[in-house]
Amino acid sequence: MRKCLIIGDTHYDTKCEGYLENQVESTLRIVKEYKPTHIVFLGDIYHHRKPTPEVIVAVQNMFYALRTLAENIYVLRGNHDSQNRNDDGLTVLDTLEWPHSPVRVVKHTILDPDLNFLLIPHYEDDEVIKKHLLSAKDGKTIAFGHFSYTPKHLGIRGFESSIKLDDFKCRTILGHIHKHLKDEHVTILGTPWTTNFGESDKENFVGVIEETPDGWGPLNKFKVGYGPRFYEAPYDALEAMAEEISDPNYFTLLRVTVDKFTDDPPSLLRSDIANKFKVAHVDLKFQPVYDETLNDRLSGYDPNVPLTVIDTDIIGKYIEEQCSTIPKEKLEEGLNIIKDYADQEAEG
Repeated sequence: MRKCLIIGDTHYDTKCEGYLENQVESTLRIVKEYKPTHIVFLGDIYHHRKPTPEVIVAVQNMFYALRTLAENIYVLRGNHDSQNRNDDGLTVLDTLEWPHSPVRVVKHTILDPDLNFLLIPHYEDDEVIKKHLLSAKDGKTIAFGHFSYTPKHLGIRGFESSIKLDDFKCRTILGHIHKHLKDEHVTILGTPWTTNFGESDKENFVGVIEETPDGWGPLNKFKVGYGPRFYEAPYDALEAMAEEISDPNYFTLLRVTVDKFTDDPPSLLRSDIANKFKVAHVDLKFQPVYDETLNDRLSGYDPNVPLTVIDTDIIGKYIEEQCSTIPKEKLEEGLNIIKDYADQEAEG
């Protein structure tokens, strides 16, 4: 029986030394672990619309290696893989196809009658996607797509789409959105690894469906416990979280939030943390020195009241409403010195 492995947005990139290599190694490890006959990549293979030659060559070599591990590989064009927003299918993914290759790049919607797969790449126009969703032959068809689907009850923010649950005519598995969610017959698979610090607390999955005498079986999701990982931790909690941070299964990019100044310069602090906790990269994020609530603590003066003239009464009111540790008399004394100096300048 045939087995199909589904991999969400990979976002191959060179964020730091060794990052791209680990992405490639982790992809090959996933494929070898699940031994599929078929693979569907749900799009956003690349992180940038115009990837560097280094990334293009590494990804091309990886897909060449995959040719011996699967009979058929579909790669959906994601929005990050598109060279423009014209929906013309122009994509650097063309470099992944070669004569007699098992890789087929989905630049425009494809219906595979043998597999009963409906493959819909990214389109800027939701109406195009809705029309293609009608192409499902019957209930045995499985659709794969790279586009937004954001019903309010799922609590997803940041994606705008007019596509609703009623627009899906068959079981559908989506990329594009990085968080795994299930909504009736629509599944958002999510990414196989985290792709930025905003996803540092997110679990990551790949999906597998297996063929049965009655068609494709249910989607089984499997947690990926290795590969690139963005991880965030407070500086004061590093020791307590040391075992989790230094997990050797992951290629960890660590962001340390620092809420006070340290004696060490940032470059030395990053180096010490990287060596001590066995992580690939350390990013320091300093908490802001200025707190927005500081205004309320410093002064009751309302800056929104329009002023037409600044006179001694207004300055006196400002001094009166200061929550300063400096005595009011001292502030007034300083103001008088300034006024005397200004009067002398005017007379001279």
